[in-house]
Amino acid sequence: MNLPSLVTRSFAALFTFALIVSLAAPAHTMGWRQKSIDLREKTILVAGASGRTGHYVIRHLKDQGLTIKSLTRNEERAIERWGEEYRDMNWVEGDVRDADRMMEIMGGVDMVISVVGSREREGPNGPEFVDYKGVVNLVDAAVAHNVEHFVLLTALGASDPDHPLNKVLGNALTWRIKGEEHLRASGVTYTIIRPTGLVDAPTGEKGVSIVQGDKWKDIFRGTISRDDLALVFLETLRNPASHNTTFEIVNRDDIEPGAWQDQINQLLNDEDLNAQLAREKTQ
Repeated sequence: MNLPSLVTRSFAALFTFALIVSLAAPAHTMGWRQKSIDLREKTILVAGASGRTGHYVIRHLKDQGLTIKSLTRNEERAIERWGEEYRDMNWVEGDVRDADRMMEIMGGVDMVISVVGSREREGPNGPEFVDYKGVVNLVDAAVAHNVEHFVLLTALGASDPDHPLNKVLGNALTWRIKGEEHLRASGVTYTIIRPTGLVDAPTGEKGVSIVQGDKWKDIFRGTISRDDLALVFLETLRNPASHNTTFEIVNRDDIEPGAWQDQINQLLNDEDLNAQLAREKTQ
């Protein structure tokens, strides 16, 4: 065999090997960004749109020219709360506790962002009926209407049954984790986000840290800007690396603003994350 032929065959073999490795390895291990999802032809339902976090979400969606459905119990009250600039937000009235109404509203929806949260410790506005059953109603409607992606805001430490907030807030985190579990079992592509304390601060003032494993004691004193959080919601809709993942989020002074987008590309899906956490326990 002559030298040029040998070089050609060797190069071909190396290329084939590299291709096989790249196809077999998860994208996050290769440091690649998967192709972004074009949201311009998607209809995005925001549940809890008139709340303190939700109004940031719909503002960013609207500013980017995306099609939204803004779910609230009372449209006029929402506009009164946030101002006339929020009048043109394609509001739809409904209560997440009403399963039939959620089924109606979900028609034509491609993606869901849920930032609903209970207002009281117990009773019909408490965690059981809003954070759990309300989420169940949204998820079941999403399944029925073949929604592509469901992003759910829950709470830091939700996976810890001994979390002190369960004692003082009517088992709020217990109901949150039940909502998470229902979403995971539904078959809908999901992203679950557990924030630290939410604050009203402009985006970009601090960096954002995205971590996994619900090691809440390491970051529970931290906070996250609702404005930053809203942008993370949008990125999870665009970036397939967020699919079927659960992560915690906190602002940090020692991280450059905007660097969090690369962190999403490194996320482990829940199956791989649970396997890694299981290995850590045996070490």
